[in-house]
Amino acid sequence: MLQQAEITPAEDSARQERFPVGASLEFADMEEGGREEALDRLREAEPVSWVPALGGWLVTGYPEARQLLSPRCGTTVEAEENLVRHSLGRMMLTSDGADHDRQRAPFDGPFRMREVGDLFADAIAAEADALLDELGPAGGCELGASFAAPFAVRMTGRVLGLSLDDVPRIDGFYSAFAGAMVYDGNPEPQRLADAAREELNAILHGDIARCRHAPDTSVTSQVANDSDHGVSDDEAVAQLRVIMFGGIETIQSGIMNTLLLLLRDPEAIAAVRDDRDLLPNAVEESLRLIPPVAFVERWTVAPTAIGEVELGIGEFVGASTLAANRDPAVFPDPLAYDIRRENARRHLAFSFGEHFCLGAHLARLELTTSVGRVLDRLPELRLVAAEEPAGFAFRRPPSLEVAWSP
Repeated sequence: MLQQAEITPAEDSARQERFPVGASLEFADMEEGGREEALDRLREAEPVSWVPALGGWLVTGYPEARQLLSPRCGTTVEAEENLVRHSLGRMMLTSDGADHDRQRAPFDGPFRMREVGDLFADAIAAEADALLDELGPAGGCELGASFAAPFAVRMTGRVLGLSLDDVPRIDGFYSAFAGAMVYDGNPEPQRLADAAREELNAILHGDIARCRHAPDTSVTSQVANDSDHGVSDDEAVAQLRVIMFGGIETIQSGIMNTLLLLLRDPEAIAAVRDDRDLLPNAVEESLRLIPPVAFVERWTVAPTAIGEVELGIGEFVGASTLAANRDPAVFPDPLAYDIRRENARRHLAFSFGEHFCLGAHLARLELTTSVGRVLDRLPELRLVAAEEPAGFAFRRPPSLEVAWSP
């Protein structure tokens, strides 16, 4: 496991002098809603910069971020200081090379584009409709708690074949995991994540045992009953934890972010209502403008040049997908929510390279279907109140109050 290099006060001072815009960046600029312009200024001046508030390097330029995430960059996720590993454990997302491939391989098949459509399309629509049947008469709700979170948790349970009926409890686990992935030095979120991981492990081990006793067509059953996959039960549980995290966090955020952007743009939502073929690209554009995963981390394993900046061994480097997705050199007029943007799918919301999101095809189908069903089933849907999307590692509006004609 790589140990992060220690930077002397003199080196830190020299870097701050060389990268003054990065030195002035506050952690709140990376976390709070409404402060994204600070990242835009940093990208314009120093697309690869030393940021003391982060305790490492921050990449905000799009080409530099893609370079960082490429397996040819000379970086790794296998570092002692990796907070994703501390939060979710050792699994495919915190492993590289052959070990990563071995852990991921048993789960690849069910998440291919063709299999996703065949296996899950009807279930996604049915799950969305079941929730909207309950919501319809109310005439209003906080969309995150009432629809986005339960849809994400229940759909993840159906896909994986897991016992996820207690939505608040499962959502609480993943709030604890997300809270521990923030480089602010506070140890309390890690304690909460450790406790959540132990509780969730017990649920997942029970589901593996159940699937061996009574096999079904779920992903968990396929893995549990395949003796040739080379993954132990503990390793299978670790992979299920991170797949669940993606299925819950990304989908909940993606639903809220897409509907927020549509409801704030009367022309966009009217166009989508008139031409449903525009919806998939509207979802891609929301993933670009408000990526659910807003920060990705790496460490250098050798002297490495990222953009025009030379880094030594063991350096902590983070990519701000939020900033990279707003790079005007790649996305003209990047602050506009353009549902017809031709290259919207080039966003980095699903990462890039070896660790590109396993469930990207499923996520796209879930987001497009669920948002479409909301627009179809809640007449005259309108925005009542919303907090600005926020979050360092994971980004969405903390609340999204909506109303409709019951």
